[in-house]
Amino acid sequence: MIDLQNHTIASDGELTPEELVDLAIKKKLSAIAITDHDSLASIKRAIEYSKDKNIEVISGVELSCDDPLFNYDKIDILGLFIDFNNKKLINLIEHINNKREENKKLIIEKLKGFDYEIEYEDVKKTVKGTFGRPHIAKYLLKRYPNEFSSVKDVFDKLIGVGKKAFVETHDRVSIKDAIKIIRHADGVSILAHPGIYPRKASVKIINYFIDNGGDGIETYYPYHIICPELNIDKNENKKLINFYKKIAKSKKILESGGSDYHGNYRFTLGEVNIPDKVLENLRNRIPIS
Repeated sequence: MIDLQNHTIASDGELTPEELVDLAIKKKLSAIAITDHDSLASIKRAIEYSKDKNIEVISGVELSCDDPLFNYDKIDILGLFIDFNNKKLINLIEHINNKREENKKLIIEKLKGFDYEIEYEDVKKTVKGTFGRPHIAKYLLKRYPNEFSSVKDVFDKLIGVGKKAFVETHDRVSIKDAIKIIRHADGVSILAHPGIYPRKASVKIINYFIDNGGDGIETYYPYHIICPELNIDKNENKKLINFYKKIAKSKKILESGGSDYHGNYRFTLGEVNIPDKVLENLRNRIPIS
């Protein structure tokens, strides 16, 4: 079994790349992909650590893209088998993260305007990977435990979309450019978790993705665990997986799959049973049949 979407401390995951590899071995997985959000920082460490161990580490990334169709917060595109030393890809990641840090500074300035005692450099010291709003939320939760009950509570009251300290980000790349850069880095572009969108919308997003050169979609995904708003159980999740497998087959595109593992606070690595054949087809660019 394999797991081709996982996150480390380089973005918003809990584990170091070495800890993730060790866990994958413990779970008896034959391969994992490192796909941090807009970060390449853990790939080399994971690959080097996996040498002489009974597991394969695939180089990957999850790029945050603009949604040109329905104005969703973002569309996630995975790049698998990427050359993580590719200059264009590195430059894109640096640009995204520079914009992201500018955005977090603006959020913190807004919070200070609402009389919260918070400084950018103090929050920055707590960040191990990519700076995101969760780091701000965790800082506020620790500093104001009587006001906030959880990270989600901070988002709901202050920094979530549309809340009083929210600042719209401009760190997204276009889907078309993401696909081009992944291809330039010798990678395979995969539309991540299409089932998080309404069914009809997801089909339109898939078509747009393919029309712009996308290679495949993530057919295997634990929606029943990650997306409580969908209100589906394990059996219904299998039906959703089969729905996207049929789309991949009809459009003759590649399929991938992953647990979207971030840490044990969500669920377990390897949650979805993804056969090794999926990896081999991706490696050889063989569409689902």
